[in-house]
Amino acid sequence: MAAVGGVTGGGWLVASAGAGERYEAGLVLGLVAGLSLALLRRFTRLPPGPRRPRVFTLPLPPPDWRAPLPDPHGDPEVLRPYAEQRARLLSDASALGCSLRHSCTLAPGLREELASYATTASIQASNSTLHPAGDGGPGSPDPAYDAAYALGELVAAVEFSRIGMRAVQALVTERPLLPDPPCYFNPLHDRGHARVALPGAAAGEVAVCHGCAREPAPLLVPSATGPVPYHESDAVDPRWRLLGYGAVTPDDGTTMITAAHDGFRAPPRSACGSGSKTLRAKVS
Repeated sequence: MAAVGGVTGGGWLVASAGAGERYEAGLVLGLVAGLSLALLRRFTRLPPGPRRPRVFTLPLPPPDWRAPLPDPHGDPEVLRPYAEQRARLLSDASALGCSLRHSCTLAPGLREELASYATTASIQASNSTLHPAGDGGPGSPDPAYDAAYALGELVAAVEFSRIGMRAVQALVTERPLLPDPPCYFNPLHDRGHARVALPGAAAGEVAVCHGCAREPAPLLVPSATGPVPYHESDAVDPRWRLLGYGAVTPDDGTTMITAAHDGFRAPPRSACGSGSKTLRAKVS
């Protein structure tokens, strides 16, 4: 009512003003009309005039998310720029996932699940890039252990970034996630579209890339006795090592997201002294 009164009063002011005052009166009327329109849009359910439909576009990251990454040869700093870039891109895109949770046509439960995947993966990817390798100083009695731990975390950041961006893409395209596991022997290789039997694996078979199906080329991490496969290193977080970053139980990312929620984290040896202790992980 106040807005309507303002428009009426402004119109009367224009009509009664002299020629020299009509410019100022018209300016006042324009301001009152703009304020009235803003108030109507703010406090009514049906704003006047058509509203443009909301259009969402998926951020187009520069990297090819499916392309293999270079082998760091045990040096986490080689992989760090790639992991940090992907974590930043996912962080920017995960907000889009939260918005689409309320608008896409997927079933409500699936919408919530995909949005949660994007958010959890973004947090885990960002956290996994915060572990620099030890420099051999007083606080790092075992630099090889710290380097292996940092490398394992950066690989996790890369994999979680893939999972999170796939979740956002599923919300944008309104299609459920499809299984897209990494290569068990080296998660930085091509995706694991082949399967091989692995003694001791929970599922009996693991996903591997076509190259490793012919001849395994594992990701090597530093150790006190020399490079070892990441899945044999006690420095790599047991969650990622036992799951093969999602290749042991290849699904749409559920296993890795569940492991991220588990909360277990193996601290670098530099943070807990040089003593050893048995590491255990709960894997869902």
